[in-house]
Order: sequence, then C-alpha cells, then structure tokens
Amino acid sequence: MIVKAMRKNEIGSRRDYVYNYLYQNIINLNLEPGIGLSENEIAKQLNVSRTPVREAMIQLEKQDLVEIVPQVGTFVSFINPALVEESRSMREILESAIIKEAAEKLNTTALFELETCIDNQKKLIEEGNFQEFLTSDDYFHETIFNSLGKERTWQTIDQMNSQYKRFRSLRLSTTSTSEWEEIVKEHVGLHIALKNRDACLAQKLMKEHLIKAVFHIDELKTKHPDYFKDVM
Repeated sequence: MIVKAMRKNEIGSRRDYVYNYLYQNIINLNLEPGIGLSENEIAKQLNVSRTPVREAMIQLEKQDLVEIVPQVGTFVSFINPALVEESRSMREILESAIIKEAAEKLNTTALFELETCIDNQKKLIEEGNFQEFLTSDDYFHETIFNSLGKERTWQTIDQMNSQYKRFRSLRLSTTSTSEWEEIVKEHVGLHIALKNRDACLAQKLMKEHLIKAVFHIDELKTKHPDYFKDVM
C-alpha cells in the first residue's frame, strides 16, 4: 500500500500526523473503499510505532471512514449514501441560517477573502487540480462561519462531513471541469448576494447550492458500485 505521504507536523503529535495522513488519502480516494489497512505497513511507511497508527484508526472509525473487524482486519469503509445525505441535510439547515446572518454582518475583509477564494478556485480549474479545488471549496464555506466567530460550529460540520467529502471527491474526479465551473458560478452568486446584503437571496442560493451537490449520487452508484455501501 503506497499512497501519497505528507510532511510531518512538528507541532502535532505522531497520532495526529498518522491520522491526517490517512484521512487525506481516504478523502481523496487514494485509499479506495474496501481496501485493507495494515498497521505494520503504515507504521513502517511513516516511521512511527504501531500505537499512533492504532489510535488514528480508532479516530477514523468514529468518523465512519474505516471499519475495524475484530480478528479480521481494518478496512477503508464504503461510501454510505445515507450518511452523505445526512451530512448534506445538516449543512443545508445550518448554512442556510448562517448565510442569512452573514448577509447582515459580514465585513469588507471577509468579503474580500471570499472573493480571493473564488479567484483561487478559477486558477485551480485551469490547472485541473480537483483535490485542491475541493479544499478551496470547503474554505469558502468555512470563511463565512469563521468571519462570524462560529469556528466551533464549522468544526462540528467538518467532523460529520467525511462521507460527503468522499462523495464530492469521486464526483469531481470523474466529471468534466464544467461541473467545477458551475460550483464557482454558485460561489460568485453567493458572494454578490452577501455583498448586496440580500439575506433572502443568499439563503435561497445556499440551499440550491447544497441540494445540487448530491444530484449525481445515483449516477455515481451505478458507475462505481464497488465504492458504495449496500448498492442493489
């Protein structure tokens, strides 16, 4: 199992390093659903003991990203459509409320940061870098929460977002850049609504933006049945 490695974070613990390494590779589908994970191999590859690997596995299991089967092994979990929809639904409820508040309170610094994020997304489309595009997509939404002092709310969303992120990785890695460009257009619309202090329009656009995110789930289940749980 050779996948993309990360730099060790001198501040974080070894467990955090192993966790981030596995988390990113699972989210980006470098480690595909169903693949087995060897504690020994990962420990050797990252030059750590088995203890931080085991601790990271437990943390990932809590996020439904790995499945630990006693006496059998540890596996990357399959994408669960029900959990994808649960995450999307939660985001729709919370972000629709937050965007309304943001339209009333967001300052010029936050608006500029959102605009800069959109410009960055356009460059990433030109480069064809879907993984960094997804990171920038998340950052756009995170910026709105952080600008309102609601960092912990975003962290809660992000913790429950793992299945949703894998679905988005699969979607954007298997579609044309027109899908990416549509996301950027929606971000531009949200930015304009926020800039104009139009709370009703911002809320409407955010709901549409998040609903569209899972439009292709049935199509992807058909194309990639081995990635999904309980595909009939």
